[in-house]
Amino acid sequence: MSYFKYFALPLVWFCLLPARETAGQERKIKPGDVIEIVVAEHAELNQNVLVNPEGKMDYPFLEGVPVDGLTASRLRELLVNQLSRALETRPIVVVRFVESYPIAVTVLGHVAKPGNYTLRNTSTLQSAISEAGGFVPGALLSQLKLIRKEGQLVNNQTVNLEMFYLKGDLNSLPLLKDGDTIVVPGNPLTATVKVLGSVQKPGSFDVAFRMSLLDVIALAGGTTDQANLHQVKVISLGGQNAGETRVINVENLLQAASLKSIPVVAPGDVVYVPKSKNHLGKFVGVLRDLSAFATLYILISRSEKGR
Repeated sequence: MSYFKYFALPLVWFCLLPARETAGQERKIKPGDVIEIVVAEHAELNQNVLVNPEGKMDYPFLEGVPVDGLTASRLRELLVNQLSRALETRPIVVVRFVESYPIAVTVLGHVAKPGNYTLRNTSTLQSAISEAGGFVPGALLSQLKLIRKEGQLVNNQTVNLEMFYLKGDLNSLPLLKDGDTIVVPGNPLTATVKVLGSVQKPGSFDVAFRMSLLDVIALAGGTTDQANLHQVKVISLGGQNAGETRVINVENLLQAASLKSIPVVAPGDVVYVPKSKNHLGKFVGVLRDLSAFATLYILISRSEKGR
């Protein structure tokens, strides 16, 4: 009965783990993992154990035994066999991964927020990309680079994230390690912004990531005298904001005291600077006057010929 009191709740808790966590125990143990070991009726053996860089654990009856590459279920079997010899009974053992300590990774390239991030030790490459704000237009999902330093060696691995999105195969997503660097390359043909309308040089321009709207307009030679700066449009054609149109009052931006208020333009966007209605009205007025003059000229000419 004492056994049941001690282990009933942990055993029920283990059996009721979500399928996602139970399936996750079939992943391979690697250096840096923290493993929780619970032994029924032996509280002194309940520990969270770190797998050291040599792939071993400082745990009773497992000293010097490599566990790197084992699954949690295989480690449980090994523990049961080892403890059975010492305890003279076959104990009930629970083994699971513990997500309790952080790792530092760097994400560079075609992502919204390149930089350094702190993640859980069980995070995948996709988790790091998500923390960095996701991909920007032009990102080559099939050619991601995972750079990992192992001692004096630097290991470069190419990861095809497109296959994960197509097949949903979790095995194609490598688990990250502390110090990893992820580089997201891009297609230079899509790293451009189109600037149209009332600018000096309409066309497509190569842009740096997170370039301001004013810088992009400057690439197009600036606006013309007919430009309507109150209703400049930025149309997003790709990424998470595909289809979104922002109407921006550039004249107010020019008068703003803070540069933080200037919006950013992403690769793939279209910037449209419309003509001012006042200038258009003047143009229509000139056409109307010319038309009236031409009509008067024709009538006068016909009158003179009829004399």
